[in-house]
Amino acid sequence: MGTVLLRVEKSKSRTGKHAVRDIVLIINNNGDILEPKYRSMQKTGPIYSKGEAYIVSFNVPENHYAVQVHLVRNLRGHVKGYIEVYDHDGRLVYRVVYHKLKIRYSKGDPSYSWIIRRVAEHLNLPVKHYNLEPTKFKKPADDRGLRRLRTRQ
Repeated sequence: MGTVLLRVEKSKSRTGKHAVRDIVLIINNNGDILEPKYRSMQKTGPIYSKGEAYIVSFNVPENHYAVQVHLVRNLRGHVKGYIEVYDHDGRLVYRVVYHKLKIRYSKGDPSYSWIIRRVAEHLNLPVKHYNLEPTKFKKPADDRGLRRLRTRQ
């Protein structure tokens, strides 16, 4: 059983037009989502002026994963952020970005993508498209340059 340190926050700007929310969840191999029992909470400065933020430490049992959800709402009401998955030792194993109602792979092992789908479903996060695996093939830069040369001739 390893100890993990993550951030929990709920804050708004002075005008209330911007807001940030950091949530911590624990998920087991069966897909059950649990609220963590914090061992300690250390108060820290929030991103925006109204609200509070904490650095929390908690134990993650073996075969369970800690999930950090960071979401920001802007002036127009658009939400963006990221979701990170940590193993029981506190190592970051998978990270995705949430932007324009799409969840996109950022880094890590794509075998943990089922956790992202389960968390998005649990939080009722509106998602139009999932792209949870890295792109395997990128076109080489030389090929694009050759194509330009061929069209000029």
